[in-house]
Amino acid sequence: MTSSGLLVEGGFVYTADEHHTILPSGSVLIVDDRIVAVGDRVEVAGALARLPAEAGDRIQRLDAEGMVVLPGLVNAHWHEMFALRLPFKGALRDPSDRDDAAGFMAHGGDIPRLSLAFDSFSHVSEGMTEEEADAIARYSLWTQLRSGTTTVGDAGSLNRPDRIAAAAQALGMRASITTWASDAVCPPGENEYRRTRDADAVLSRTEELLQRYPAEPGGLVRSAASALYVTNLSDELGHGLRDLAQHYDTPFLTHVGALRNEPEAVRTYYGATSVRRLDDLGLLSERLMAIHCAFADHEERKRLVASNAHISHSPAKYGSTGESTMSETKTIPELMRSGLDVSLSTDGASLPIGGMPEAMTAAWQLHNEMAADPCHLPPTQALAMATRLAARGLRWADEIGSLEKGKQADLILIPADDWRYLLNPRPLEAFLTLGGSNDVDTVIVAGKVRLSGGHHPEFDEAAITEHYLHALRSFSARQLDLDEAVLARVFDGRS
Repeated sequence: MTSSGLLVEGGFVYTADEHHTILPSGSVLIVDDRIVAVGDRVEVAGALARLPAEAGDRIQRLDAEGMVVLPGLVNAHWHEMFALRLPFKGALRDPSDRDDAAGFMAHGGDIPRLSLAFDSFSHVSEGMTEEEADAIARYSLWTQLRSGTTTVGDAGSLNRPDRIAAAAQALGMRASITTWASDAVCPPGENEYRRTRDADAVLSRTEELLQRYPAEPGGLVRSAASALYVTNLSDELGHGLRDLAQHYDTPFLTHVGALRNEPEAVRTYYGATSVRRLDDLGLLSERLMAIHCAFADHEERKRLVASNAHISHSPAKYGSTGESTMSETKTIPELMRSGLDVSLSTDGASLPIGGMPEAMTAAWQLHNEMAADPCHLPPTQALAMATRLAARGLRWADEIGSLEKGKQADLILIPADDWRYLLNPRPLEAFLTLGGSNDVDTVIVAGKVRLSGGHHPEFDEAAITEHYLHALRSFSARQLDLDEAVLARVFDGRS
């Protein structure tokens, strides 16, 4: 097979490698799907000249002058929830925000109510037709790709895992997919958890996914083991997921220590606080991606550090839901100082929320504000948290997450030549100060351009949106029993 490739030439390159290497006038040489050279322009030009003539002649050039070049962003904790865009704090709200009521994640969290809601969401995807699931998944993943995310780590979505995988493959981006795994709830007014479904059935679906989408070098889609929340995890399901994660050598993702009221509630219903419970189940290990993980006591924090668990948090999302994950305990910065990998993610909602660029901005600002030190978390560390460290949490860092020779060629380009960047020798800092998701111009995944000038070369954004709206309307009418007059007001009246 004749090789082909791409030379990304003359950009301000942030490699996000272990040394945070920066190349103010750098280039990246890609052959097929791999990076074969990254360095200054002269160095990479030499590498190009050394390629066999037939390979060098097939290299296309992409002028990156005036652009920031970053590794593709890795959103290691994400939920596809766009099927609930109407009822779930979505499009049916009053236009005014003055009479809003705090939701069940605010004020420390209504844990029984939260566990019931999360468990009930598992029925959403079961009611979708394949066409609806395809259209909704493709639109949701498109919003991620458009904002510079080249890899999503699904942590349980309101869609069918196989359709999320198909949408990722169609768009040419990466996905680590899971099931919406829940088999228990914490009923209000009671003190014991209640089983809601057969653990073996949940485990069977998980294993089927792990077998269908194994971790293969160069592959776009793989799978992982997960449980939605510690409040929705029976001991039987926990032990089974532990065994599957070990057998198939995957990460294990779960929400844990997310809310102030969680530890006491989990102790009431299950007999031990959240992190201790994961430890008892054999799930507290280097495989664990502990999502949010802010409300852990001193001993639990010691266990997390000893296990070398991975922490994923979503600082651009917490304020909109009333979660005090960053500021109330300062546990996440403490775990970071203790040596644990801490990565960034977006979480998920029924309406678009801050993307990975916004997560980097929030981390840079909030970590430094809590430390009263503007040097505590520099922009390059925020970038590492959104790329290399997030890839490590998904156990994908051997392939993606940084711009290094031999790795898969996932990178994004952001124009950095307007007033926001004037006379600033640190364009990443300027981007985090005044930029965002909509600034992403070019996205390359596995050496192929998947976004150019903000547009996908094979898919029309307007068509993706129209297909999504059609699917959302039919699903909302059939499965959510929304009145046609309400649907007409939302869909026919949109501008």
